[in-house]
Amino acid sequence: MIKIRFASEADEVNGFYVLATGSRLRTLPNGLYELNKPALALLDANSRPYAVLPPSGAADESEAIRNPLTVEL
Repeated sequence: MIKIRFASEADEVNGFYVLATGSRLRTLPNGLYELNKPALALLDANSRPYAVLPPSGAADESEAIRNPLTVEL
């Protein structure tokens, strides 16, 4: 999965509409979106500007939220 951020609020509104109607995506806090490569092609085809964020070296935040550690030994 690739994390992106849109350049402006207007780009985010329009880009979110394109993504929500044409692909699958995951929204994260602070205006971040997580999506796959075909979704990036969809944004490019519709001329929606975005910035790809570099992968973080730490554990993926979305995985930590979705799969919390429930048992400590």
